[in-house]
Amino acid sequence: MKVKVCGITKAEQIRKLEKLEIEYLGFINIKRSKRFVEMDKITSFENQLSSKRMGTLVLEPSNPYDVILKSNRTRIFNIQLHCLTPFHIKYLHWINRYHNFERMKITKAIGLKDKNGKEKQHELENHALYCDNILLDYMKDGLTGGTNTHIPIDEAIRARNIIKNIDGKTQVTLAGGLNYEYLESIMDKLHYFDRIDLNSGVEDSPGIKNIKEVKRIMKLIDEI
Repeated sequence: MKVKVCGITKAEQIRKLEKLEIEYLGFINIKRSKRFVEMDKITSFENQLSSKRMGTLVLEPSNPYDVILKSNRTRIFNIQLHCLTPFHIKYLHWINRYHNFERMKITKAIGLKDKNGKEKQHELENHALYCDNILLDYMKDGLTGGTNTHIPIDEAIRARNIIKNIDGKTQVTLAGGLNYEYLESIMDKLHYFDRIDLNSGVEDSPGIKNIKEVKRIMKLIDEI
């Protein structure tokens, strides 16, 4: 299982997290987020990474071209989107081939509630066709990200199964206020997911990660 720590705002935390062999670090360029980071700072963070496939640029763009511009500026090609339709994502892949030699890997964040119906099923199915990874987060007030709320695990597994039935190669990430205690309580169900996303559940304050808590979780994940 791969681990992403999202909402990084301090350079000194990058070095500490790299030592824990985290696969991905997320930098949020969404102004509504408490963990918002300016583009120049994100570029600086990316330049400090030992692995150039570790950084993830988290965006809520108005159109695909905005993604291309910001990806080119930061040289980050792991993109996490909190908007755009499947058609836009398909188009994004197409235009990226004419702008970069690097393949863009797209994660789409999709919000789940305590109960989810047919409309959400169709959303999951449509995005599974064009995304490398679907991040399942809790939806609160119509928004995803930083809610510090767990998705009911059975709903998350049901969503995961919908995605995998469409394309087994599409990875699925579990997010939503994940902390050590919650992950320990669902250990027997974590194998359903390809990745976990740590953010608000491992913070001392917004954007400041508790490195000891992340380390505890990494040891827990090693047991799966």
